[in-house]
Amino acid sequence: MVTELTIEAMHCGACARRVTAAIRQVAPVAKVDIDVESHRVRVEGDADIAAVRRALSDAGYPPA
Repeated sequence: MVTELTIEAMHCGACARRVTAAIRQVAPVAKVDIDVESHRVRVEGDADIAAVRRALSDAGYPPA
C-alpha cells in the first residue's frame, strides 16, 4: 500500500528527519520518501495510516 500525505509544517532537512523517525515508529513501514520542497511524504508498506497520522501529529507535524 502506498499513501501520500502533505505536511505543511515540514520546511527543512531536520524536519524531514523528524518526520521520517516518527513514521518509522509505526511498523511495518517499508519505505518513506520525502520531498521537503513540496511538503509531500510518500509512505509504502502495510502500516495503519491512522497510526502514522497520530505519530506525525504527536511529533508536531500533523498531516493536512
